[in-house]
Amino acid sequence: MEGRHRKVQVVLAAIAPSGEWSFLIFKTNKDRGQFWQNVTGSVEEGETFEEAALREAKEESALNIESIIELQDLGLTTTFQDRWKRKVEEHSYLIVCEEQWKPTIDPSEHEDWKWILISSLKSDCVEWPSNYDAIERAAKLVRRMGA
Repeated sequence: MEGRHRKVQVVLAAIAPSGEWSFLIFKTNKDRGQFWQNVTGSVEEGETFEEAALREAKEESALNIESIIELQDLGLTTTFQDRWKRKVEEHSYLIVCEEQWKPTIDPSEHEDWKWILISSLKSDCVEWPSNYDAIERAAKLVRRMGA
């Protein structure tokens, strides 16, 4: 892990008013490429991957920590080279929340957000295959939880 930039991606899940599971995704702003993705972010010095997942989810979506039902490591680690040519190790997490909420987004990172119903998931709902892999793995887990 030494020499690698550490990152997390977080799949945020909640039951929609229709009673179906849904996932919250964000559209990056123009400077960041204008693509849809899960919550992502860097792990800060002295922080665990899990701590970073919680912090990033709160920062990027205005998640109320008290509404979390479950936080689970998805067991999915992706390695890649980022746009700054750094070697990156990214761990993926699922955060299950009591209900959907309206996120407050930071315009320096994102320009839009939406909840996607589990029945509407397609591989092109997010830009990167690793984001979709995390959503698929999260979908399998929440299906087992029932609605």
